[in-house]
Amino acid sequence: MRLNVKAFALTTAILAGAGSFVLNLLSVLTGFAREFFDLIAPFHPGYTHTISGVFISTFWMFIYGFIAGVLFSSLYNSFLKGKE
Repeated sequence: MRLNVKAFALTTAILAGAGSFVLNLLSVLTGFAREFFDLIAPFHPGYTHTISGVFISTFWMFIYGFIAGVLFSSLYNSFLKGKE
């Protein structure tokens, strides 16, 4: 069964963005996992440990999730092509 690349990429992007939003918001409000977010800050241009940073990180994780979804589903479909 082949994967729909656009649907898989969008699903991955939404899940990555939503997960990032929840964890970042929790971190900003309670200080939970602050060290982790300080560690990934260089990969999210414009990120700071504030409420606006939550939205910046969510945006970047959406983009990274979409790219990962496209790469994974395309690779999966290319391996599957040889078995059909």
